[in-house]
Amino acid sequence: MTRYRTRAALLVVAAAAFAGLFAAGCGDDDDTTPTPVPTTASTTAATSATTATTAAASPTPDAASKLATIKGDTTGVTDTEIKIGGYIAKTGPAAVYFAVGKATSAYFDDLNKNGGVNGRKINFILEDDGYNPTNTKNVVKKLIEQDRVFMLFNGLGTPGGMAVLPDVKASATPSYFLGSGDARWADQGNLVIGLQPDYLTEGTVLGKFAAQKFKGKKVAIVYQNDDFGKQGRDGVKKGLGTDLQVVDEETYEANAPDWNAQATKAVSQGAEVVFVFSTPTQFASALKNTKAQGKSPVWISSFVGIAAASAKLAEGALDGVYTSAYIKDPSDPDPAIQKWSQWAKDKGLDANDFYTYYGIMAGQTLEQLLKVTGKNLNRASMEYALEKVAFQGQWKSDLLLRPTIVTPTDHKPIEYMWVQQWSESQKKWIYDVSKDITDLETTKR
Repeated sequence: MTRYRTRAALLVVAAAAFAGLFAAGCGDDDDTTPTPVPTTASTTAATSATTATTAAASPTPDAASKLATIKGDTTGVTDTEIKIGGYIAKTGPAAVYFAVGKATSAYFDDLNKNGGVNGRKINFILEDDGYNPTNTKNVVKKLIEQDRVFMLFNGLGTPGGMAVLPDVKASATPSYFLGSGDARWADQGNLVIGLQPDYLTEGTVLGKFAAQKFKGKKVAIVYQNDDFGKQGRDGVKKGLGTDLQVVDEETYEANAPDWNAQATKAVSQGAEVVFVFSTPTQFASALKNTKAQGKSPVWISSFVGIAAASAKLAEGALDGVYTSAYIKDPSDPDPAIQKWSQWAKDKGLDANDFYTYYGIMAGQTLEQLLKVTGKNLNRASMEYALEKVAFQGQWKSDLLLRPTIVTPTDHKPIEYMWVQQWSESQKKWIYDVSKDITDLETTKR
């Protein structure tokens, strides 16, 4: 199995009370540095009369010629259709993530109305696994063996993704742009790749932020008892260094209704700052419960625990919570955000939910890959396009601040983040908009 090197992660910290920016390395120093083309994908937000499209960066003549001759498995592909499978929690404690699936489905619907990708329409079969690994195995078995999909796309969740990894490899079915920040997706060979920043990097960002802003404070970490939580915890400890004392660590199971007791214990141990690697529903419950006890620690959460529903579920207790981000808040005046906000409203989606925008961005990313692969679509040609053509620094989603980059030795497409803070009075995330990520050194690879 190929071992992939990571590029140095560009880690941007910009919160309302913490305007300083810093870069934190996460990779090999001998990587080369690409020269990104300062252009944004031409994306037009759909209104009731138009559809959303993303312009692909065209392959060079040599790359196009190579792509046209590659032979490979065409399971799920016809002259008019690409059959793509996905899994996500539509029910259960992680159902807030279904906003991702709704947004991506709507994006593909618009693509299909415009003729699809290279003349093929996307048949997106999205299954509900309830964020339960056993269910994930069942639905993925169906998608691979019964539906015979060409690929899996944006499967949501680390527990489920890891549960089906042997099945993915045994069937040689590509599983691309997973909705999970497990750092190990970068090490699984050519069949698997994640999309979002990994949890180890995120934890390091949050830990460094706290080490600078909350010197001398006592810290606790509450995390989901799986790879998601454990990698986040490890990253936090790496970022904290020796500047803050960790007085308590608490775990909870992914399908637990809440972790209120763990939060109470952490605060009782004297924790003044509590790091959280949790899904939104349980996190909101802990916030409310702790506030009801008259306790007010500083909460620092993974972006996994934040959704539009979080503020509503927390009933005011989200105020002051810090989190990381890599897509701007829906309230940001950025034209791209506002353009897609209107598109979401027109589609009946939640325009205030980060996960809506994540779903759009994921759809754009797959569209770019399929467009660049061209008419000769098979699993081998798509793999070649993924690593050597589609994401070489010339293309980015208009919802991201940096190009998406993938190479044969780098399977971490997005590697930058900043820290922001929730303002209950303004009903939005606040960060230092005077600082632009492009002011910093280009990400090293």
